[in-house]
Amino acid sequence: MKMNDPHVVGLEYRIEHGPGIDWSRAAPLSVREHSFDIRVEKGRVRFDLKEHFATEEEARFFVEAVYVRNWEFEVGLKRGPDAFRLRFDRSDIVDRNPPPGPPPLGFSARSGVPTVRADLAPPTPAEFPEPPRTAIKRSPDVDSMYDRYLRYRGGGEPLPSMACYCLTMLEQMAGSRHNAAATFCISKKVLGRIGKLSTVKGGSSARKAIGSNTVYTEEEERFLKSAIRMLIHRAAEVEQGPDPRRTRITLADICRNPIRALVVVAAISRAVRYAVRSGEDVCLRANEVSFGSVRQ
Repeated sequence: MKMNDPHVVGLEYRIEHGPGIDWSRAAPLSVREHSFDIRVEKGRVRFDLKEHFATEEEARFFVEAVYVRNWEFEVGLKRGPDAFRLRFDRSDIVDRNPPPGPPPLGFSARSGVPTVRADLAPPTPAEFPEPPRTAIKRSPDVDSMYDRYLRYRGGGEPLPSMACYCLTMLEQMAGSRHNAAATFCISKKVLGRIGKLSTVKGGSSARKAIGSNTVYTEEEERFLKSAIRMLIHRAAEVEQGPDPRRTRITLADICRNPIRALVVVAAISRAVRYAVRSGEDVCLRANEVSFGSVRQ
């Protein structure tokens, strides 16, 4: 039915994912943005638009071109390929200037294909992934690094070659490794370690013969994965534009050891229990153990 003044009220999407994750038990999520409100619940995402769009195509381009693609980008970096995709399902459209007579029903258009579900028992996160909070831009160079990272996470490329490609691309975007450190606000030591590990180690997956007999330690593998994720995201941030609040990525940002953190927490817990039994100052005792563990 032809409308005099069509207005897109909202867009709905289905969350699709591979067999490695299941969002069905995640708690509902509500987010308020400048141009729309978002509601995520039961595997569906709804965008209630605050601006006027006369056609579904205009509304979808506005929502998908930046926001949806960036949301999928953020989740892909954190959880790997096929973890979170938004498939358009339907739009709600009303007539702001309806003809005389009984009020017509709103128009709803449906698209897409059914979600494929797996019969396995994958991880079931308790929360949906948060929408992007940092302004980013997925340029062709950023997407090329992102695609290589996803290919690695999916088992289609070794870690050393993926890490080397991303480092080389970052250097190419800036002109040199020295310029890349300044342009993307990343410590030279971080870039240097990525370059070294992707060249002189890797075992059977090594890029060069020099690294074929030396496999990565768990810490080195964890470092490379974390560093490349941060490198790709930082490239997307810089492509969006300058930000005076942007901080430098250092080795300390990447090399935080979660096992050490657990050891410190356990030590503090034991110290607090001892202090309670012996009548010592609980806060003082906990601080002493915490700083002592950090110094070790």
